[in-house]
Amino acid sequence: MQKTNKKEIKRYKSVFFDFGGTLMNAESDNIAHLHMMEDIIQKYNLSVRPEDLVTKYNSFLFTKEMTLLDSYPEDKSFTPLRESTKKAFIGILSEYNVRPSKEDYHWFKKMYFENHKKYVKLFPETLEIIKHLRNHKSIHIGIISDIDNDYQDFQFKVFGIKEMFDSITTSEEVKSYKPESKIFQVALKKAGCRGEESIMVGDSYKKDIIGGKNMGMTTIWINKFSGDDTDKDKADFIVKDLKEISPILDKLIK
Repeated sequence: MQKTNKKEIKRYKSVFFDFGGTLMNAESDNIAHLHMMEDIIQKYNLSVRPEDLVTKYNSFLFTKEMTLLDSYPEDKSFTPLRESTKKAFIGILSEYNVRPSKEDYHWFKKMYFENHKKYVKLFPETLEIIKHLRNHKSIHIGIISDIDNDYQDFQFKVFGIKEMFDSITTSEEVKSYKPESKIFQVALKKAGCRGEESIMVGDSYKKDIIGGKNMGMTTIWINKFSGDDTDKDKADFIVKDLKEISPILDKLIK
C-alpha cells in the first residue's frame, strides 16, 4: 500500500467503485471475447485463428472514432458501447467479404450476452469487500461505470449483486464517459454528498483516478500493470490488487 498525498482523515459518506477491471475480472472478459470469436468462425466458416480474430475485433473496437480510446470524449457525441461492438462485428466480417443481415445482428447480440454470462467473473474478493462495507450502515455504496444499461442490468443479475449497491450510474444513463465530470456529478447527487465526502476505487488512472480527483474525491488506484510511475501521482492510495483496499477503507471510514 502506498499513500501518495497525505491528507487529514475526514468523515466519508460514500464509496464508489468502477466495475470492469475493478470488481469484475477483465481477463475473464477477454476469455468471453475469445469464445465469441470461436462462435463467429464456426457460423461464417472463416479461416482464421480465434486469437487472431480477437486482435482484428479489438482493432475495430478500440479506435479513436469509437468510445474506448477517445483522448477527449467531450469532443464527440455519446455512442453506446453496443454500437461500437456492432461496428466491430461488421468490421471483422468485412475482412472476409461477409455483409451481415439484420438476423446476423440479432444473433451477434444474443451470442455476446451468452458468452459473457458464461465466462465473465467477479474477482474472488469482490463480494467479501462489498459485504464488509455494508456493515457501515451510514456509507453509501455506488457504482460508476462506462457501461451500457442493458449489459449492466444483465451482468448484475447474473452475479446477483444489484441489491448490494445503493446506486448504479452508467455512462449510457448520463450520456458521457469518465473522466468527464457529468457522470461523477450524477453519482454524487444520488448519494447526497460532495466529492470531498466520497472515495473512488478504480483500475483506470485516466478515467477513475483523474475523474475522481477532479471532483475532489479521495481515490484508490488499483494499479495492476503500470508499476511505479512518478508521473501518475494524483492517486491518494495505490495498490496492486483489489483485496488490498480493505484496510485502507477501514481506516478511512472507521
